[in-house]
Amino acid sequence: MTQRKCIPALFSKLSTQLILPGLALVISQSVQATQITEAVNFTHKDWDLTCDNTLTCRAAGYSSDDTDPAATVLITREAGIATPVTNEVMLADYDGEAAQKNLGTPVLLIDKKSQGSLLAVGEDSWKMSEAQFSAFKQALQRDTTISFKDNANEYVFSGAGSSAVLLRMDDVQGRIGTPDALIKKGTASEASIKPAIEVPVIVKAPVTDTQSRDMTAQETALIKSRILELKSTATDCDEELLAETWQIASLNSEQSLVTVPCWRAAYNSGDMYFVIRNDMSVPPELVTDSATDYQDGLLSFSMKGRGLGDCWSYQQWVWDGQQFVVSSSGNTGRCRLIQVGGSWDIPERVSRIVTH
Repeated sequence: MTQRKCIPALFSKLSTQLILPGLALVISQSVQATQITEAVNFTHKDWDLTCDNTLTCRAAGYSSDDTDPAATVLITREAGIATPVTNEVMLADYDGEAAQKNLGTPVLLIDKKSQGSLLAVGEDSWKMSEAQFSAFKQALQRDTTISFKDNANEYVFSGAGSSAVLLRMDDVQGRIGTPDALIKKGTASEASIKPAIEVPVIVKAPVTDTQSRDMTAQETALIKSRILELKSTATDCDEELLAETWQIASLNSEQSLVTVPCWRAAYNSGDMYFVIRNDMSVPPELVTDSATDYQDGLLSFSMKGRGLGDCWSYQQWVWDGQQFVVSSSGNTGRCRLIQVGGSWDIPERVSRIVTH
């Protein structure tokens, strides 16, 4: 069976998602669902933009495809007037040997002239100072040669596409023509600048079974034929996998989650998940046809963009007592052999999860 076009994922990078106790009694679940808006994605040449459902925007630029070793820069800005613009730099270290190679602190070069050393952010990333970042932004608009250099390598960076992507960021956040814009600054009123959208809250309901188990023969006889009647199952899943043992987890006294083995490929796999009424009095409800794990009311998807594992995407659903609600989704940026597991956490959807 050929592999579907899937985007991959790493849940270790879900820094924006929290599970907090309390609060559940004061939040309406119906209101939460309506607060979730769609992400904005835009790509031009060597730059990508993603603005999540809170209007926080992240612009990621890369070295051109034929450049080795590669570098990437992430520019992040929340919505709202006068919000700061942050930057982060990551240099290729796919083999994880940078520390052993004593590469030293990288410097920023613009037209081969040093702008000074970068500032350490973590074990594998750096950032430009305010002065360096200002020079960097000016260089992007002049199509000037930009690179980063350490004791062993020079990482030539691409500005191609940056103006269009940063202009789109300003547009999404309502900054074009204002003093607050990154591109096309002006004297227009800052009243056009959009405020941040509040992070939606999802109330996670308790579940009876925290893990799935193999279905009994009686459960299989009652449930399997009903699910196989659905057109999407017959057309999308591998028949050999459908013949394998299915799994089930009780959500509450009336509903359960059914796991249906669906497809396997060279480095990814995916299962279908259905919410059913235990008496099968209504048709099964498909949650997703490509999830990879269920644990304690959380359904998740995590997949590689390619076998090298240098880019992933992720999605997560939370059981709210009635249905599984998408709580997070995103990816780790382009497949550029920069880091195993991907370079960045670039969410498309974030939420705050609270428990009963």
